[in-house]
Amino acid sequence: MQAIRIPDEHWGKVWRTLVAAGPLTCVGPPPIYVVSDSQLRLLRKKLPFEIVPFPDGRKAGRNHA
Repeated sequence: MQAIRIPDEHWGKVWRTLVAAGPLTCVGPPPIYVVSDSQLRLLRKKLPFEIVPFPDGRKAGRNHA
C-alpha cells in the first residue's frame, strides 16, 4: 500500500482509473489516497500523482506482522 496525492487539474481522470482498478481509501485532509500496488502500477503509465508519507507517520508497504 502507498499514500498518494492527486493533482487537482487531473483529479477526475486519475480518480476514475483508480476506482476502476479496485477500492481505495481517502485519509487526510488534505486528500491523500491509500492505493494498492496494482493501482500504483496503473498510475505509473503516464498519469500524474505524487507519493506522500502517510498522515499518521506509518511506513508504506505491506504489514508483515
